[in-house]
Amino acid sequence: MEREEYRKIYLIGDSQFELSWNSDGEFCFPAALSFCFGRRADVLNRGLSGYSSKWLKPQISRTVDEIERIGSDRVSAFLLWLGTNDSCLDGTPHHIAVSELEETARNFIFELHNSAPRARFILITPAPISKALLAKSATRTKGMDRTQAETKKYADAIVNLQLPESLGSECHVDKIDLFSEIIRLSDVSEQEMELDETEKIAKFTLDGLHLNGKGYKVLFDMVREVIDQWPDKKPSDMPGVEPGWIEAAKRYY
Repeated sequence: MEREEYRKIYLIGDSQFELSWNSDGEFCFPAALSFCFGRRADVLNRGLSGYSSKWLKPQISRTVDEIERIGSDRVSAFLLWLGTNDSCLDGTPHHIAVSELEETARNFIFELHNSAPRARFILITPAPISKALLAKSATRTKGMDRTQAETKKYADAIVNLQLPESLGSECHVDKIDLFSEIIRLSDVSEQEMELDETEKIAKFTLDGLHLNGKGYKVLFDMVREVIDQWPDKKPSDMPGVEPGWIEAAKRYY
């Protein structure tokens, strides 16, 4: 009888993923996702702080090499969180054009799908920023390199991303509009949204940019809603790697 192996779920993006383990006693997104897939899949955090999407190309290549070693059937899903740093204003080191983000996202999906054809994808938009909190934060630029309007352009690009027909119907891509959901939960008007002077958006962030536990809980709820609709990859459909303790006792006692 072939031994069941742990599946893999990759989190690929920037600091929003890399720092998501650091809950500071609040809600921890990767831990919650790991708990959902307990005894079934490992959640692998491949976030790189400060990276724009085009700087992630070596990370994608490294992931493809890793999949070749472990086997494509072991990969259940990729969560790609792109655009947060790309949306910095033109003339700053992180900025890339919306069209380049779109092309980069398509290329990443194409490469990863070729490497693991049965894996599913979740694309996540940038979260909204709080200019008011960024101005008071310890971040290097105090938010001077970002605007809410520009962030929304990149969020919209992810939501509206068109995939080439060459990927085929077997490439399953879901999209999570985190930007719009946090704006909705913040209950801010379009006029309030840009500066967040009343810091309604700020309550979902640590510093006006990076999510806090409350922000990650919003993301987790949205991700869980998506994976619960997957016909073959949701946790309840995946075989456990080892049996429960009652079965184990029969084997060893």
